[in-house]
Amino acid sequence: MLTRSLAGRDLGRARAILDGGGGTRAARAPMPLESAAPGVEASAGGETYWLIRRRLAEVSGDDVAVQKRYAAVVRGAGQRLDELSASAGLCHVANGRPEGPLFMDIETCGLAGSCIFLIGTMAFRRGQLHFEQLLARHYGQEPAILSAFAERLAGAAALVTFNGKSFDMTQIRDRCAFHGVDLPAPPPHCDLLHDARRAWRRSLPNCRLQTLEQYLCNRRRVGDIPGHMIPDAYHRFVADGDAAAIKAICHHNLLDLLTMSQLVCCLLTGQAANVDG
Repeated sequence: MLTRSLAGRDLGRARAILDGGGGTRAARAPMPLESAAPGVEASAGGETYWLIRRRLAEVSGDDVAVQKRYAAVVRGAGQRLDELSASAGLCHVANGRPEGPLFMDIETCGLAGSCIFLIGTMAFRRGQLHFEQLLARHYGQEPAILSAFAERLAGAAALVTFNGKSFDMTQIRDRCAFHGVDLPAPPPHCDLLHDARRAWRRSLPNCRLQTLEQYLCNRRRVGDIPGHMIPDAYHRFVADGDAAAIKAICHHNLLDLLTMSQLVCCLLTGQAANVDG
C-alpha cells in the first residue's frame, strides 16, 4: 500500500548512494531515470524537464478509499467545520468542489534560496486523484519546472500546502524572480500547518506532517527517505545519473501530497482518517 510507504530495501539503496556506494554500488549498473521514475520529457518556458504522471489507482489500488473520502467530504459529507476558527483558505476549500484545489509540495537542494528540483502537484479529476511531479534532471531545468507549475497554478481555484506560506511558495516566488518566470495571481491559499496547529497543538506532541500522519492517519512511514538526505541524493543523481534515490524522493513527495488530502478530511470533519476505507 502507498500509505504504508516505501519498502526498506529502497531506502537502503538510497543510503548506499549517499554513502558512496561501497561494493554494492560498484557492483550494479546505475538505475536509469526511466526505470526509477517512469515519465515523459515535457517542455515549459523554452526548456525541457521530466514529467511524471500517475493516478492513485495506478500507484496503489488499495488506497482508492482515500480519494473517495476526500471527494465526499469536500462535497459536504460529514463536514463540521467551525468557520469562525478556521482559516480563510480552509473555508474556501470546504465551500468549493473537490476538483478546485491544487495540492503542492516541493523538494529543494537545501534551505531558503536553494534550487528547487521537484515540484509535486495533486488534483482531483474525473473521480480520481491525479499526481504530476515536475522534475529538473539538472540544475538548468529549474526554470522549466517553475514555468510548468505556473501554468497549473493559473487554473487552480485554491492552493493547498503544508507550511507552504512560509516555505514552498516563498521558495517558488524567490526562484521565479531569480529566473524571470512569471507567476499568475495566486488563488486562495490553504496552508494546512496553520489549521493543524489550531486544531491539535494542545493534544499532539507537535504538528509536523509525519506526527499528524501517525496520530490522525494511523500510519508510521517505513523506509521513507529522510528529508535531510534528499539534497545530497539529488546532487549525486545530477553528478552520476544514477536515479535510484530519485525513486525514493518521488515516493516521499507523493506520500506528502496524499497525506494532505487526508488532513483536509480530518480538519473538515473533526475525525481521524480511516486509511482502511
